[in-house]
Amino acid sequence: MTASLPDPNDPARSHDPFVDWVRQATPYIHAHRGRTFVVAFGGEAVADPRFPDLVHDIALLHGLGIRLVLVHGARPQIEARLAGRGAQLRYVNGLRITDQTALACVKEAAGMVRVEIEALLSLGLANSPMAGVRIPVVSGNFVTARPLGVIDGVDYAHTGAVRRVDRQTLRSVL
Repeated sequence: MTASLPDPNDPARSHDPFVDWVRQATPYIHAHRGRTFVVAFGGEAVADPRFPDLVHDIALLHGLGIRLVLVHGARPQIEARLAGRGAQLRYVNGLRITDQTALACVKEAAGMVRVEIEALLSLGLANSPMAGVRIPVVSGNFVTARPLGVIDGVDYAHTGAVRRVDRQTLRSVL
């Protein structure tokens, strides 16, 4: 007895859109499993009421065997903290001048955003897309910055640029 494959042109064959979608996605799943994705998003995304949907998508990628590095911003959260303290917001050439008050607000806002992201990644309610998901989270000082200093007579104080990313440590953590 020989087995035969179903005739794809058979009108009696059911065409389930979900099954078709999975079949079409499978080559991409195989191609990206074990890879590392860097997902960067601004603080605006975190403040958006649909941010949990993005976290569910991140959990899906994790479930497909993709290693993830999340890089988040916090500009609106920082600006809200500065406004709450009545601090003067000063921008030059699109960069915020980060004085001592602004630096304190940056630390507070970045910490709160990180905690919010970690909390959503830990949400494993039985009736949610995160049910049964375990995503270990590690944060650290993988990026070293350098101060911009004084440019064209403007002291940027604590505003800086990326000096290096500690890829070796990051890889070992992943």
